[in-house]
Amino acid sequence: MSKSIKEFFVSIFDFILPPRTDFTIVKKLTPERINDLPRASESPETDWIHPLFQYKDNRVRAIVWELKYKENTRPLEYLGKILFEEILVYMSDTIIFDSDANFVLIPIPITSERRIERGYNQSELIAKSIIQNDLERKLLYAPQWLEKVKDTPKQSRSETKQERITNLVGSFGANPGVEGKYIILIDDVVTTGSTLSEARSTLLSSGAREVVAFTLAH
Repeated sequence: MSKSIKEFFVSIFDFILPPRTDFTIVKKLTPERINDLPRASESPETDWIHPLFQYKDNRVRAIVWELKYKENTRPLEYLGKILFEEILVYMSDTIIFDSDANFVLIPIPITSERRIERGYNQSELIAKSIIQNDLERKLLYAPQWLEKVKDTPKQSRSETKQERITNLVGSFGANPGVEGKYIILIDDVVTTGSTLSEARSTLLSSGAREVVAFTLAH
């Protein structure tokens, strides 16, 4: 099939079934354009959470929505590299004070019911894209060390921060293997930080030395 004929059929198909707006935005994102996305600022109240980009930017929202609801991992090939480089900076700073530090990468988990409903966990997809860049195996990838033991209402449906915090109490369980380790949590978006804070509290209560988080957006 010639290029012109192929383009003709593609245009006809797009007219009959237009591509998703978010998909179109994500499809146009080159590494250079991703680098130009507006960076998020860290909150003094949660300085242990390190978001990459501003969620209010429509391109960043498109990345998150395509990943979260359509399993579109196209941008992760490059985003995983950016996140890994950010994590390396944190690890290097930590090793200065603790040369025996052991680092564990854990994506924020979802319940088995939610996994069946959606078919995947977007935070795991992000974490795996990070691990692919860890050629020297500096990180231990242990998603099984943190579990979502109680289903909670979707955070977007909660009206207040206090309500979100209350909903999340006791929703995670940690493996004893976290004791003495530096835990790096991975999630797609941080809003109030309630989910990450509850996960962090659970891990610290189980003996983790320190817990930080990296997200795609805030």
